[in-house]
Amino acid sequence: MNKTVEIIVFDDGNDEFKSFPNEWKITKKMFNGGKVELTNIHDNTIKIKSISAWKTRVKDCSQDMPN
Repeated sequence: MNKTVEIIVFDDGNDEFKSFPNEWKITKKMFNGGKVELTNIHDNTIKIKSISAWKTRVKDCSQDMPN
């Protein structure tokens, strides 16, 4: 669970998190991984208690690395 993910669908009351950097770590899996809890990697006080896993994707961190 140490991969960085980004949210690709903001809805169901998660619109408020759009203003934060879209880089999250999965801190808990629920319902056989169908739902996840996310913590923002830039500010660990920002948490999303439950979001459907399909609304996230693993972030390709290689894009962030300088050439």
